Amino acid sequence: MGIAEITPGISGATIAGLFNVYKDFVNFLNVFNPFKIKPNLSYFYKEINFSFIIPLLLGMAISIYLSAFAIDYFRKSYLYELKIFLSAVMLIAVIKNCGLDQSLNDSFKYILNFILGLLIAIVIALSLVELDFNNSFLLVFAGLLAFTAFLLPGISGSLVLIILGVYGNITTAIKDIDVIFLMPFIIGMAVSFLVIPAQIIKRINDNEVKTKVFFSGLILGSIPAVWLYLI
Repeated sequence: MGIAEITPGISGATIAGLFNVYKDFVNFLNVFNPFKIKPNLSYFYKEINFSFIIPLLLGMAISIYLSAFAIDYFRKSYLYELKIFLSAVMLIAVIKNCGLDQSLNDSFKYILNFILGLLIAIVIALSLVELDFNNSFLLVFAGLLAFTAFLLPGISGSLVLIILGVYGNITTAIKDIDVIFLMPFIIGMAVSFLVIPAQIIKRINDNEVKTKVFFSGLILGSIPAVWLYLI
């Protein structure tokens, strides 16, 4: 998931879905929902599956840091192959969500949700514009968008940063451990962290198949962004 998230084109959430840990991961994030959190240790001990989340987060943290050094090499030396690989993984995720996790007939009931997700991803990929992210407020906005993209299968947070024109600045700051520059970005991520997981869990609990089909539309609609912006 960490490698996917820092690799422009594929969301960590897409990989989580492929490994059947997406719902567990979002459930963990939802523990910190400000509307339900309780300020005592027994609450966290009861709600958090530590044997699941600690190895997952440790692996993500290590891979995000190391991938910040490696990703430029693959983009410069094997760009075409990288695009094909990412597109193939995203197509596999769509097939798994719609045809393997449940029958195609069950998925087809929510074809309109699939089309909606598809259109949303395409519109996002084609409409975001490059801004001057020397402004701290815009860095907060970038962090919010990137983490939200991380939570939703489809366009990755790193690809959103490329579309916004701030990907290079963020990866350089990660390599240099430039906490001051990253702080507004982290604040934006924190806002998304506190708000978005609860909404995802609510929709999964209401209708998991419908949610998966919608996410599949997001994933499929994100493939053009890989070819447009991964350069």
